[in-house]
Amino acid sequence: MSRTRDILNRLEDRDARGWRRGAIRVAAIVSAVVLALFGFLVYVLLASGEADYWAGDIAAFERADISNPPAKGAIVFAGGGMFRHWDEMREDLAQALAPLPVINRGFGGAHVAHVTAFAPRIIFPYEPAAVVISAGGDDLADVGGKPPDQVEADMAELVAVLRHEVTGAQSEPQVYILSITPAPMRAARWPVFRQANAQLRALAQATPGVHFIDLTPLLISSDNRINNDLYRWDGLTFNEAGYDAIGRSIRQRLLVDLGDRFRAAPPTVTDPFAQPAPAP
Repeated sequence: MSRTRDILNRLEDRDARGWRRGAIRVAAIVSAVVLALFGFLVYVLLASGEADYWAGDIAAFERADISNPPAKGAIVFAGGGMFRHWDEMREDLAQALAPLPVINRGFGGAHVAHVTAFAPRIIFPYEPAAVVISAGGDDLADVGGKPPDQVEADMAELVAVLRHEVTGAQSEPQVYILSITPAPMRAARWPVFRQANAQLRALAQATPGVHFIDLTPLLISSDNRINNDLYRWDGLTFNEAGYDAIGRSIRQRLLVDLGDRFRAAPPTVTDPFAQPAPAP
């Protein structure tokens, strides 16, 4: 009887040791996966801070331009996620801004300096009448974030490039800087965003042909709370209601400033493969 009890105890001890070893292996695997995922996310965040990270997006725009050349003299929207995600909504950017002619060149999580780096490829060729910029929020991200002073300096450089190096247009393009928008997932960064917005507003006021469009009143309640109902599940990007709100505000401002220009002289499409129609 005693021998049988000893055998059973040994079996129980062996099973317990096996269970503990299995649990340790599972915990080690889970920890490795979590660490690998965290490392990958940090890598993506840091790598996306370099302009070359978005080279594929820019090349895709250029390929599309070959098969379907955009209108010259339109309004170019350039910047990061706000514009990139807009066309995923029920009403895309072109529909939301109609009858104003627009070209959407939003890519990735673009920093201000990225827009400057790619301007010769995604802005200059279209000889725009105006350029609308949405960038700065990703510059101020938590990991490797820039201070507001750097965002202002980068925006000043972009403005100088757009105002003095866009060739072929009838006049220097008007530049519209959209305010950096708050988001539920970045609520802790809102004070920094607010400071950057104040500096971008001052830059626009001090620079001829540059305008600041403040979207903040549409997104912040009277008690300074972010309206979560305007954002998607990720807490970063706008939902349909959010895009409706900012779309109306941007469209109204551009119609007031530029509507007469487009009614008088609509943009034309330059197609290098087009042949003149024969005379009747």
